[in-house]
Amino acid sequence: MASMANVTLAFAFVLALIISSNSACHAARLLLEDDASDIPDDQPETPEFPEPDLPSFPEFPTFPDFPSFPKPELPTFPEFPDQLKPEEAVARKKGENPLKFEFPPMPEIPHELPKPEIPHELPKPEFPPLPEIPHELPKPEIPKLPEIPHELPKPELPSLPEIPHLPEESKHP
Repeated sequence: MASMANVTLAFAFVLALIISSNSACHAARLLLEDDASDIPDDQPETPEFPEPDLPSFPEFPTFPDFPSFPKPELPTFPEFPDQLKPEEAVARKKGENPLKFEFPPMPEIPHELPKPEIPHELPKPEFPPLPEIPHELPKPEIPKLPEIPHELPKPELPSLPEIPHLPEESKHP
């Protein structure tokens, strides 16, 4: 309900800003005034009706006592390897963790690794000989352009019909 009232208020504020002839501040001032006496109340007041007398809740019968169920015998738990037997616990030294993982010893790495032999003189690849490029290239033969006459023939146009000359009439009275 509150969100609907907020939407209505926002829409009324925007509408008042658009319609307001004086200024936006005047429209905002009108909307923010707490004068509810000008707004007629469209909803009639609802009369308060007396509460009807309701019958009391019925009493529920008490539940019968349930017989006690027999307790099942649980099987014994198997021994887990992380739990030590009492004899082993005494035999172990104090402060020694039986679950501690021991890493295998690291292999020895020689300080000087064997160096590969690199030949000092690498074989030179044989390239094919480059083709000879002539210094003077042959000039291509360009065909002769056709001769264009400097004076083009003038076409004969038909004569224009004569338009009778009429005096101009004044357009403005």
